[in-house]
Amino acid sequence: MVACPEEIAFVQQWIDAAALQKLATPLAKNGYGQYLLNLLK
Repeated sequence: MVACPEEIAFVQQWIDAAALQKLATPLAKNGYGQYLLNLLK
């Protein structure tokens, strides 16, 4: 990914795992959403 605002926010601890999951769940059917969900593993 070139720029992933959700990943940056998660790594910088501006959002927690629950917030990241809430953002990623609606996108779970595409590659971007799957990428975000894999950050939680």
